[in-house]
Amino acid sequence: MLLSKLRDVVSIRVLRDGEFKSLGVLSHSADGLLVALYDSDYLHHALKNNQITCVITSESMADQLPSHWAIGVCEDPMDAFYKLHTYLRNETDFYWTDFDTELSPEAVIADEVYVAPKNVRIGRLSVVEPNATILEQSLIGEGVIIRAGTVIGGEGFEPKRLGGKDVMIPHAGGVKLHDRVEIQGNSHVQRASYGRFTEVGEETKVGTLANIAHHVRIGRRCKISAGVVICGSTSIGDDVSIGPQSIISSEINIEDNAIIK
Repeated sequence: MLLSKLRDVVSIRVLRDGEFKSLGVLSHSADGLLVALYDSDYLHHALKNNQITCVITSESMADQLPSHWAIGVCEDPMDAFYKLHTYLRNETDFYWTDFDTELSPEAVIADEVYVAPKNVRIGRLSVVEPNATILEQSLIGEGVIIRAGTVIGGEGFEPKRLGGKDVMIPHAGGVKLHDRVEIQGNSHVQRASYGRFTEVGEETKVGTLANIAHHVRIGRRCKISAGVVICGSTSIGDDVSIGPQSIISSEINIEDNAIIK
């Protein structure tokens, strides 16, 4: 999508036109990334991300940006960015193309489970226990176990101060649970916010009362104990062990075979 096509959605002046394929924050990795840049303190972070192609920013910062970036300027870049995100989520298929929910006849799903009627896929030999909730944009592989009371694909926590009000930013991405994952009871795996997926890798086991936030990526064969909180956009490698009640802050990278007690 061209930056110039946004002028009917948000009030921006395009200084240099260009194409974007995804939205996200400065640390995200995605092809053709459109970001908001409203504070010069974060410019060095933006310059490290070679996947950024388009920026919504202020008039005062525009001259500091590289010549290969497309640039749109406005008085409140953050407000414009989130208005655009909400429009793309609610009014277009930019982030997602709907499909009817697909449940393998070989999956075992308790009668008391809620499964959204569209945008869910549950693979063969998977088990979903009573009172679990599987919301839209949840892709669940083969042999996955989701214990009682767990929520897959709920909204994440992303409040922003926009227009003088605290606003919760809608989430447009999904959740992907790879084969043979187990999520134990009363846990929550949040959908990603700007398209793409929160992911849990093959054979990873997640204990009770865990919270896995938006855009988290967990590798294969990890052991996530009870009560663990993993905050947004954190990346965890393979064969990682995280002890009970641990809190992992946002945008942390944890390498393979790490042990957190």
